[in-house]
Amino acid sequence: MQITNCNYTHNSRNTQSFAGIRSVKCEGLYKKYPNLGKELVDTFKNNPKAMDFCKKYDVDIIFRAVKDGLNGVKSAICVFYDDISKSKFKKFFGSIGQSDDKVIIHEWGSIYNSDGGIKEATETLKAAISPENRNSKFSTGVLDMHLQIAEEKIQEAIAKKALEKQTKMAAIQYKKQAQVSNISDKSMLDDSIKDLIDKSF
Repeated sequence: MQITNCNYTHNSRNTQSFAGIRSVKCEGLYKKYPNLGKELVDTFKNNPKAMDFCKKYDVDIIFRAVKDGLNGVKSAICVFYDDISKSKFKKFFGSIGQSDDKVIIHEWGSIYNSDGGIKEATETLKAAISPENRNSKFSTGVLDMHLQIAEEKIQEAIAKKALEKQTKMAAIQYKKQAQVSNISDKSMLDDSIKDLIDKSF
């Protein structure tokens, strides 16, 4: 993946329905330190679980680093994904307000200057993006855990919708069968009445 000016958008899929990463942006201090933005992008790219998630859902990724109030640095990854279990109507109104179709991980640098703080914040964020590694001095596997929870939520919603649809279809089928049975019963009643009248002559 190539990043130009710390931003990249994939526009070739506008008319297609294939899932994948639509855009990657590096914002805030990562515009000043593109080499650190590249490290985050490469770390994400080398995470198999994160890439599998991006092959199933449309995703937009933002890497951002900003100075906090104490002149430390806060670094974050925001993964916005297209929840395929939601209707277009819900997606539209979800995008206007607070959408929960995202995973955000924040990390901080404890060194209170831009150079040291951004490097430390980036290192801890890289660890959070990396697959679980018990030998790391930083907390790893955090992104994987959040993406797994997001996927389980989506799949649970899809299964619930499928069950609701199946129940609805069964109710419609039962109603149709009841109508056919009712017509058949009425026809047999009419035949029986006619036979009774015919036998009275």
